[in-house]
Amino acid sequence: MSRRPKRIVVMSDLHVGSTVGLWPGRHPIEGGGIYEANRFQQWLLECWHAAVEEITNMRPKPVLVINGDAIQGTNTRDGQLITAQKNIQVEAAYTLLQPVCKAAKKVYMIRGTEWHEGKAADDVEQLAKELGAERHPATGQWTWPELYHTLGDPANSEEESPVAHFAHHIGKSSVPWYESTIPLRDLLMFLAELWRFFGKQAPNVRMAARSHRHRFVHVDVPPDLHAVVTPGWQLKTSFGYRVASSMLPIIGYIIVEYDGLDIVVRKRIYPLPKEYVHVEEF
Repeated sequence: MSRRPKRIVVMSDLHVGSTVGLWPGRHPIEGGGIYEANRFQQWLLECWHAAVEEITNMRPKPVLVINGDAIQGTNTRDGQLITAQKNIQVEAAYTLLQPVCKAAKKVYMIRGTEWHEGKAADDVEQLAKELGAERHPATGQWTWPELYHTLGDPANSEEESPVAHFAHHIGKSSVPWYESTIPLRDLLMFLAELWRFFGKQAPNVRMAARSHRHRFVHVDVPPDLHAVVTPGWQLKTSFGYRVASSMLPIIGYIIVEYDGLDIVVRKRIYPLPKEYVHVEEF
């Protein structure tokens, strides 16, 4: 029987601390200075505020999954940094994430890449704690390497509830028309591995949600499988211009809904500002 859908909001790749990532308007940096968001970051912030408003108005309250790379980190080869102080990046990320976490029923923080969040996500562990994220039952830590989350009602023992699996990493493709093949391949390989090791006791995974690419991809495989890659909140970096110059970032987040019958993936994509075209007059 259809019922009010259970919702999971998935946001990822904020890259707070990057000059082309999210930044909370004006925020203190080291030495007593203030960094004010540039015009590209101001546009990102407007989109972010629209997202927070929508999530705040959701009823019932959704579950929130922050699927990795909340901060940019301070690796020496990153040239587009607002600050090299990771604690300031974490403070700015908290300012952005606290309102949306407050609007959520539960919050899970998935570990991103070591390049950005440190080894074993040690640079964002305290951030997850301050945001009130759920602790991993086995490790006691506030960040999760991966998350199996039931989409159904745990109280209904007769229901074989579908499970969504969340993790940050996914392979990339620099060719847009091939980018859907990798999520589908990884989902099917993942299901094969679960069956291989657990057989009929394997979790009933029906959806794999990944991030990392800053692109949105959704592969809906009948009868009821979904492979999803979430959009991000960082515009193209100098590294992006080098490795995938023809591809544009996709800004936004996704909402996963389950009403007892179907899994539905809803995207929230914010159209990029129009590119500047220089005209030389002779």
